[in-house]
Amino acid sequence: MIVESNGVGYRIFTSLSTVSGIGEIGGEVKVYTYLYVREDNISLYGFLTQEELNVFELLISVSGVGPKAAVSVLSAISPSRFSLAVITDDTKTLTKAQV
Repeated sequence: MIVESNGVGYRIFTSLSTVSGIGEIGGEVKVYTYLYVREDNISLYGFLTQEELNVFELLISVSGVGPKAAVSVLSAISPSRFSLAVITDDTKTLTKAQV
């Protein structure tokens, strides 16, 4: 998705659920963002809800899980369903969400 702010367009990587919830092109939208900085890459990730951003941040804090994998997980299952699966040790749901 491309978000424009003050005449500048920013490419934001996001989950399928965020893309489907954005609404019409050209409309206003509030996006919770995460700036991912590495020595060879600067990327912006965005989500419609604080909950989705929180789960994204939790996922990328796990060793071996990068932002693209985290977005893939959030595209497969909702943040609340992911959280419930972790709490209840629902390996079936967590396996479906794997990248």
